[in-house]
Amino acid sequence: MRFLAQISLLASLAALCPNASAYYHFIRYLSRTGPFVPIEERWDVNALPNKTLNFYISDQGPTSLAANDSLAGVISQIRLAARVWSDVDSSDLRLNFGGIAGPGASQNGPGIDVIFSDDLPPGLVAQGGITSRGELNNAPGGPFVPINRSIVMLRRNLADRPSYSEAFFLTATHEFGHAIGLQHTLSSSIMSTEITRATTKAKPLSADDIAAVSLLYPARNFPASTGSISGRVTMGSDAVNLASVVAIPPTGGAVSALTNPDGTYRIEGIPPGQYHIYVHPLPPALQGEASRANIVLPLGPDGRPFTLSPDFDTQFFPGTKDAIFAVAVTAGSSTDNISFQVQRRASVPISSVQTYGFIGQVTTKPPLLNRSTGRGTMVAAGVGLLSGSGLTPGLLANPIGGAAGVVSGSLRPYQFAPSYVQMDLNFTPFTNEGSHHLIFSAAGDIYVLPSAFYVTGKAPPSISGVANTVDATGARVVAVFGAGFDRETRILFDGHPAAIRSFDEQNGRLAVTPPPAPASHRAVVVAANSDGQSSLFAQGSNLTTYTYDAGEAAVITISPAVLAAGSEMLVEVTGSGLNLIDGLARLGFGSSEITVRRVWTPAPNRLLANVSVASNAALGPTTVSVVNGLQMAALPFGLTILPANPRQMIVLPTAVNPITGQAMLQAGNPALVLVLNLPAGITPSGLTLTLNDFPIPVAGVANGQVTFQIPAGTPPGPAVLRLRTATDSALPVALHIESPPPAVIAIQNNGLPVDAARPVRPGDTLTLLVTGLVPDAFAAAVPVDDVTVTVGAVEHTAQQVSAAAQRGLYEVVFTLKSSVPLGVQPLTVSQDGRASSSVSVPVR
Repeated sequence: MRFLAQISLLASLAALCPNASAYYHFIRYLSRTGPFVPIEERWDVNALPNKTLNFYISDQGPTSLAANDSLAGVISQIRLAARVWSDVDSSDLRLNFGGIAGPGASQNGPGIDVIFSDDLPPGLVAQGGITSRGELNNAPGGPFVPINRSIVMLRRNLADRPSYSEAFFLTATHEFGHAIGLQHTLSSSIMSTEITRATTKAKPLSADDIAAVSLLYPARNFPASTGSISGRVTMGSDAVNLASVVAIPPTGGAVSALTNPDGTYRIEGIPPGQYHIYVHPLPPALQGEASRANIVLPLGPDGRPFTLSPDFDTQFFPGTKDAIFAVAVTAGSSTDNISFQVQRRASVPISSVQTYGFIGQVTTKPPLLNRSTGRGTMVAAGVGLLSGSGLTPGLLANPIGGAAGVVSGSLRPYQFAPSYVQMDLNFTPFTNEGSHHLIFSAAGDIYVLPSAFYVTGKAPPSISGVANTVDATGARVVAVFGAGFDRETRILFDGHPAAIRSFDEQNGRLAVTPPPAPASHRAVVVAANSDGQSSLFAQGSNLTTYTYDAGEAAVITISPAVLAAGSEMLVEVTGSGLNLIDGLARLGFGSSEITVRRVWTPAPNRLLANVSVASNAALGPTTVSVVNGLQMAALPFGLTILPANPRQMIVLPTAVNPITGQAMLQAGNPALVLVLNLPAGITPSGLTLTLNDFPIPVAGVANGQVTFQIPAGTPPGPAVLRLRTATDSALPVALHIESPPPAVIAIQNNGLPVDAARPVRPGDTLTLLVTGLVPDAFAAAVPVDDVTVTVGAVEHTAQQVSAAAQRGLYEVVFTLKSSVPLGVQPLTVSQDGRASSSVSVPVR
C-alpha cells in the first residue's frame, strides 16, 4: 500500500507541474545596441503609505474545498503567504491585508487583487503577475517602470488542493512573488515552479528569493551585507543572451541571474562565503509553455523582445564539468571577471528534473534525508534521465562536495514507478545539514539541480494530540503533544501562528495560545521547525485538528457609516463575538482608495482606526471587514463614500514632536499636527482643542500647523483629538501616545554587576535588567526582534528577552560585538523607536 500511495502522489504532482523557470525580474532596456542597463518593473515603495502595499481578497471565494478545510483557513494561508515576503528584513516592501473586496469595488490605486476564478488553464492551480504598469520613472535612485496593479488568481475548485498543505501555501507564496515583480528561478527557490522548487512551508524562502526581492526593494543594510559576482558569457565571438549564471555554495541555497543581450551579468545579493559558479541555458519549453522556461523576455525601447541565444554546454568556472574551483564572496565587494566561453550544442539532453523522498508512508518534496541513518533513498524524474525502459546510457549523478555521495551503481528505474530514477546516498557524521546539490551527466553534458535533497539532523516534528488546559498563571492554553519540537518550533492553527507560552522538552509538550477563530471552527494544527521540516512530512494526511468552543458569530457595525472623499477621520467599529486582540486585528475596506492608517483595539468588541479616503475615491458603498487571527467579520455596503467637501477642516493624524521632529508622541511632550483648510489669520485663541475630551490650550498656529502640549497624565494608546473654530469643526482623529521609554536598571556579566572593577570584553554575553518594555498583546511576551541594544553606536539584536521575577522587569540578553570601541561607552535599549537614557559600560 505504501508504494501504491507513493506512485499515486508522484503522478498527481507531475500532472500539476509546469516547467521551472529562471531567476529574473521583469526587464526593459533603453537601447537595442548597448550599453545594456536593466530597467526593472517594481512598485514605487516611496509612494506607498509606510512603504506598505495592500492586497484585497475577493468576496467571491472558492466553490469547493478539501476535507478539513474552510474559507477561514484559505484566507489565513493567503495572508501567511503574503507575510513571508513582508517579513524579509533586507527588503523595504511590506504587504498588508486591505480587506474583502465586494462586487464592483473601485481599485484606482496601487494594490494586489486576490481572486478565485474558473478561467485558469487546465492543470494550473494559480497564476500571478502584473496587470497595470506606469510610464518610465527617472527616480534619483535610478530609472524604473512602476507597477500600478497586480493579481494573484487562485482556482475556485480547491477540493484537491487543501489550503493547509505544503503545495497550496508554496503556490500562493510563489504567486505573490510574481505580483511584487519577480519572475521564475532555476535555483530551486520559491520562485521556481513545482518541478524544481525545494523550499518548504516551514522555510519558504531561499537565498535566491531573498536576493530577488531585496534587490528590487533594498533596505539600507542590504548592499553592505552581501557581495556580488560579475562577468560575461560568450559563444565564440558572440554574446550569449539570457544564459543563467548561478552561484552555488557546497551546502545551502544558490543565487542566480540572467545575462544581458551583450552577455554581461552581475549576480548581486550573495551572502558572504565560498561559491562554485556555473552557467547553463534555459531549459526547453514543455507542452503548454509560451516560451522557454516561461520567461517573459526583456523588451527594448521599441517594445520588441530580445531573443534567446542558442543552446550550449553547461559548465562550471573556469570551463570544467566539475565543481572544483570556488570563488570567494565578501560583503560589500564584487568579484569580477568570472567569465565563460561556452560551446554550442544542438539540444539540451537533461532538463526539468524534480526529486522526492519518503518518510514512512509520506512522500516529501524536497527529499529530507536524516543524517543519523547513514543512508537515504530518493527518486528523480525529468527530461533525459530515462531512455526506453532503462536509464539513459552513461547517466551519472554526483553531489557537489564530498560529505555525501551517491552509492555506486545505485541508479536504477524505480520499480514501483518506472518513469522515476531511484538512487541511494551515503552520509557521514560530518555531512552538513541543509540543502545539497546534484550534478547529473549524460551525452557529454551536465545538468545541475540546486537543493536536490536536504540533509537533516533529526526527524521532522510530529503532533500526537492537542488538549485544552491552563498554565501556571491560570490562563487557558492549548497543550500540543508530540515529538521533535524545539525552542524555535512554530505551531500553526491553519495559517496563523499560535503564541508559544512554554516548552516542556522532556515530555514533548508545548503550551500555546491559539489565535482567535470563528465559533466551533476546526483548525488544522501544524508544527514547523527552523530546519525546514514540518509535521506535514511526518503525518501526511493523518492531520491533527483543534475545534474551538461554540459561541456567537462575529458581527460588526461601523460609525460613522459615511465618509467624504478626501477626508481623514477616526472611525469606530463595534460588534459582538469578536475577541479583538491588539496587534492581530486588521480593518479593511476592500478598496485601494481607502487607507487604514492605524488600528487600536481598546476592548474585545471595539476597534478604533484612523482612515484616509483618497480625493478621487469612487462614490458609493464598500465592504467593511475585520480580520482577527482566523476570525473574520464582513459588513457588505457598510461604508458609503460621499462627495468631497472642499471647505472641510481636516487634521492629518501624522503628528510629530516639534522638538525632535519624530512621529513619537509621549505624555508631557509637545505635539504638532497639520490642519488643512484652517481659516486664514486664525490665532490660538480662536481654536478649541480637546484630547480625550480634555481641553488643552493651543500653543501656536502657523502655516496650517497647530502645536500644543500633551498632558502629563495622558495614558498610552489612542487619544482622540477634536479641533474646532467658532463656526466649524474638524473631523476627529486619534493620536497614538507611546508608553514611557525603557530604563536600564542594571548590567550583569555572568551574574555579577558590571562596573569599573569588572569591565566587559567583546564576545561577553551580557544581561540587562530593563523596565518599560511593552509585551505583545497576543504573545504576552516582548518580541525579541523589537529590542535593540546600542553600545558605543554599535547596534546589537537581543538574543533573549524574558520576564524577571519582579513584575514589569525584563532580562535582555545580548553578546557584545567586537566592533564596539574600547573604553567607557554609552549603552541604550530601544523598543520600536522608544529609546532609554544612556548608561555607561566599561569595555576593555
